Amino acid sequence: MVTVAQINVIVADLEASRSFYERLGLEFRSRNRHGEGPAEAWVSANPGVTVVLHSTSFASWWDETAPRPRAGGPQIDLELDSVEDLEHVLAELATLGATTVKPPTDMAWGQRFAIVLDPDGHRIGLKAPLTR
Repeated sequence: MVTVAQINVIVADLEASRSFYERLGLEFRSRNRHGEGPAEAWVSANPGVTVVLHSTSFASWWDETAPRPRAGGPQIDLELDSVEDLEHVLAELATLGATTVKPPTDMAWGQRFAIVLDPDGHRIGLKAPLTR
């Protein structure tokens, strides 16, 4: 089973984008890769699919692949039930000729994470909970 986990919007001006989306009715909480400090991303607090506004530097931290994430480049993250499911989906996509730009990596936030390109080059993040 796969769930749309979040939509990442890479933005050039984090505060201007936050103001824009707040006018649309979204509420946000701050995110910083160090846990505290100035916002590097804004995570929606509304029910439903999470929308995350990422500064380009924050997006480059969790996605170090080339080409680097850029403003105007959205990414949809899908959450799978397990690491095994994630590996299976990646293998199936490879048979279709899909490109994996970020290989499966255990991330500090407790998930295994990979990024593939869809046929038009859109980045699709695949996440699964790490089991310990």
